[in-house]
Amino acid sequence: MARTSDSGRRYGEVRPEWKELLGEVGRVPVTLAAERSAEARAILERDGAVVVRGQGSDPERLVTAAAETLGGSLRELFGIRPQGGVDAPPLGLHSDGANVVVDVHGRSTQLRDPDEDFLLMLCSGPAPAGGDSVLVDGHALLDALRTGLPDLHAFLTGTDVDYFGSWAQPARGVPATPLVRRLAEYTRGGRRVVRASDYAAPVPREPEWDTHLRFLDDYADVLATAAECAPRFRLDTGDLFVLDNYRYLHGRDGYTGERRLHVLTVRTTEAR
Repeated sequence: MARTSDSGRRYGEVRPEWKELLGEVGRVPVTLAAERSAEARAILERDGAVVVRGQGSDPERLVTAAAETLGGSLRELFGIRPQGGVDAPPLGLHSDGANVVVDVHGRSTQLRDPDEDFLLMLCSGPAPAGGDSVLVDGHALLDALRTGLPDLHAFLTGTDVDYFGSWAQPARGVPATPLVRRLAEYTRGGRRVVRASDYAAPVPREPEWDTHLRFLDDYADVLATAAECAPRFRLDTGDLFVLDNYRYLHGRDGYTGERRLHVLTVRTTEAR
């Protein structure tokens, strides 16, 4: 069963009895050579994810790639973030998005948004060992749960949670007001959203708190099991990975040595 750390972060455990149910929800995105980069937009629209090779190591390439793949639907770009490091444990399946608000000269400014709906990642240096990526189709995951674990499916699609509620010591700039939402729902424009938060908790004063907490633990175990079953793919230097953050959950294996990449998240006109 899932466990929760002192910080409030939930870690799922692999459930062997669910491997058959979740064995087909992992994906490997189409990978294009640099000379075929013009096809990326069509593949992203069709599949929701694509990798383009030969894009160099300049993080500013992320901005032009966002314009090329998303075009006129771009609404808001958030700051490019360096990521990676040296010797890291596995990173479980998650969806990007953070609630970070600051005051700039008396004006409330959103530095990150929980509804960032597309993610772009540029690898400038893979780890010498490990660090392979994992991608799970949230739509396929929900479809599997509908038939295989219907009670959990009903919880994910029909019950509000406090999205960051178990986080024991939120960072400076994170609003204290609970962010209440469902882990699986539709936008008002009909776009299907599947989310994962390591810090989700039942909403404040929920009368069925213990039941909801058990469902959240089960969901963490589902994600851990799906991640173990999913195929791996490797991002090499110059690889640009673009994905629909509303549809896909992503993670990576642990690695040794140094891994370097940059990430850009955006909101489009189709975001909530």
